[in-house]
Amino acid sequence: MRIDLHVHTTASDGLLDPAALVAAVQAAKVQVFSVTDHDSVDGLDEAKRAADAAGISLVPGIELSAYWGTVEFHILGYFIDPANARLRAFLARTRDARHARLDAMLGRLQAMGIGVPAADVLARAKNGNVGRPHLARTLVQRGFVATKDEAFDRYLGTDKPAFVPRPDVSVRDAIEVIRKAGGIASLAHPGLHNRDEAIPDLIALGLTAMEVYHPKHGFGRTGRYRRLARRHELLVTGGSDFHGEGEGDHASTPGVPCLPEADFEKLESAVKAGRAGHS
Repeated sequence: MRIDLHVHTTASDGLLDPAALVAAVQAAKVQVFSVTDHDSVDGLDEAKRAADAAGISLVPGIELSAYWGTVEFHILGYFIDPANARLRAFLARTRDARHARLDAMLGRLQAMGIGVPAADVLARAKNGNVGRPHLARTLVQRGFVATKDEAFDRYLGTDKPAFVPRPDVSVRDAIEVIRKAGGIASLAHPGLHNRDEAIPDLIALGLTAMEVYHPKHGFGRTGRYRRLARRHELLVTGGSDFHGEGEGDHASTPGVPCLPEADFEKLESAVKAGRAGHS
């Protein structure tokens, strides 16, 4: 069975709407997948309808951005209840903060002579869940840069002139809201952060899983995080981080890599045994 627990839709920074994403997942012969949009559950209902029609299984998920000190981590949540009131309130606050951040970044770009209307960026962000990738694509479309990577390298990346830090959501808050929504919290792509010293702290806060399989984890890193997961008695997750494009840190197709079926069965068993949080 092919299992991909990390894909994105236009509800965050993916390029495919939920129904089109499900079609791509089906074409890749993936039987189980999880939509893990950034700070949003807005794509889950449509994805569930399309998945049911296609005869494939959807695990409701999310990917939250949060800080451990000054280090930004992404925390994946699996088997969440998308209707959980606490989660919904948390996401509403996050969305408002994203809009304020966009305004600040546009102001910095304007000071450099780069005028970008907010409406152009927001038009790319369905449901208003706007992020730097939407701004980067707008800069490409308006001819200020040639590629999205160039937009980040010149303007939007950390410490670049138009970069504005995200509002400070702590890893404690992110893990807690996932658990309160009934989910399992997993550290996304730890190999991109290379801050393994944080893992014990995250476990103490309720982290119960780690994303071992990811497109940017080569054979060596996959083995390393597999060993770390075993050492810390963490469940194992993994997926393609598919956004509908083959650039940056994302796979060009769903299901590459896949999560081994045995690891998925352990996740399901943990949920049934109550190792997830409680709403």
